[in-house]
Amino acid sequence: MTPKRAFNEQPKSDKKVLSIATAAAKLFSSKGYVETSGEEIAASAKMSKSAMYYYFSNKSDILYFAVSTFIDTVLNNVREDLEGIEDPAERLKLIIFRHIRTYAEHVYLAKTLLNEVHNLPSANRKKIQAKEKQYFSVISETISSYSESQIDKDRLTALTFNLLGMCNWIYSWYNPKGAMSGEDLAQMIFDIFTGSFWKINQAKD
Repeated sequence: MTPKRAFNEQPKSDKKVLSIATAAAKLFSSKGYVETSGEEIAASAKMSKSAMYYYFSNKSDILYFAVSTFIDTVLNNVREDLEGIEDPAERLKLIIFRHIRTYAEHVYLAKTLLNEVHNLPSANRKKIQAKEKQYFSVISETISSYSESQIDKDRLTALTFNLLGMCNWIYSWYNPKGAMSGEDLAQMIFDIFTGSFWKINQAKD
């Protein structure tokens, strides 16, 4: 099975496609999908609108390509990376560090995924949701392996959504170019989550 390429590791023949998707994501994340015109995307990608639509049929296809390729980057080799680590705490830490690093490297795409997917047609939206469920399962399994005792399904779901919330909400305030490094932020999230984890787990008994 050929491994998926990261968003910035596509073949040179796809550079035009990537430049369009990147330009679009920057606009979608700042203005919103509905408010962004095809003319604006083409201008940002430094090409004519007709040239842009040689690569994509319409604006919706650009949105789908951008978020789909980004979530493929998030999923890329994540299970393989986890399988190489035996310590459950280190596995959990890896998930958090990967998430923050990927966000920091693709801020506009991350914001677009979080805020604009609802604008996709139903069929494409379901494809994205299926990929998101894959990632949710990876995180859920990692949290479960971290626990020293069995966690019931509802509690595990709540813990998984809480961790995702901590990681995803940084889009509203975190600046990767600011004073706090991605590594420091990821460590902080790991410490807060694991510190609260045992209190929550004990409360159920």
